[in-house]
Amino acid sequence: MITVLQEIGLTESEAKVYLALLDLGNSTRGDIVNKSQIAGSKVYEILERLQAKGLVSIYVKKNIKHFKPTSPKNILSYLEERKQKLKELEDEATAILPALFAKFNASKEEQEVELLTGFKGMELVFREQIERMKKGETSYVIGGTRAQERPDVLAYFEKLHHIRNQKKLKTKMLYNESARGTIDERYQKLKFKDTEIRFISHVSPVAINIYQDRTFIIIFGKQITTINIKSQDVANSFMEYFNLMWKQSKR
Repeated sequence: MITVLQEIGLTESEAKVYLALLDLGNSTRGDIVNKSQIAGSKVYEILERLQAKGLVSIYVKKNIKHFKPTSPKNILSYLEERKQKLKELEDEATAILPALFAKFNASKEEQEVELLTGFKGMELVFREQIERMKKGETSYVIGGTRAQERPDVLAYFEKLHHIRNQKKLKTKMLYNESARGTIDERYQKLKFKDTEIRFISHVSPVAINIYQDRTFIIIFGKQITTINIKSQDVANSFMEYFNLMWKQSKR
C-alpha cells in the first residue's frame, strides 16, 4: 500500500504515518511515532502536510493535540485536485512554450559534426548539398586535386556537375596549378557553363566544400573520409579563406 500511496503523491514518510493513523484511529503524537517508526521531530510536520492534503484532521483536547484520519475516500478528492493542478500547469506550460523556444533558438549555437567513411559517405553529403541548394546558389570548392587520381571519383564528379547544371547551381573551384590543363579542359569539354575554375600554388591534401551553413572536408586516402560540419560560423570562416585565395588565384 505504501507504494501505491507514493505513486499518487505522498512521500514514504507521509504514507507510513497515514497508514499508522488508520490503524490507530484517534491518536496522539507519541502513539503515531511508535506505530509508524518515524522520528518524533518530523511527525508534526508530516501530519500537517497530510492535513493540507485532506487526509488527517487535527484537534486539541485538554491542551494536547490529537490526530485522526479522514475517510479514505478523500484520497480520490486529493487525486482530483492533483489532476486539476496538473492540467493548469500543462496549460501554463503550453502558453509559454513559444517564448521558451524563441529563447532556445536565439541562444544556441547550432553545430553538428559527423564523420562518414567510404565512397557512399561522400555521396551522401553531395546528395544533401544538391537537395538543399536552390537555383542560382553557389558552392565553393578548395583543392581536391588528389581526386583526379581516382577514375571512380572523377566519373561521379562529372555526373554531379550534370545534376548541378540541370538545377542551375553555380560552382567556384580552386585547384592546384598542377591540375591545369586537365581539369579546365575537362570542364570546358563537358560545357559546365556555371562552373568557374581558378588555380593557386597552394597544395591541399583534402577537398573543402562550402555552401550555405555547411562545410564538408573530403580526405582522399586509401579510404575516402568525409567530415561534414553544420555551422554558420565555420562556413563563414572557410569562406573568408576561400575569398582570400580567390583574389590571389589565376584563371
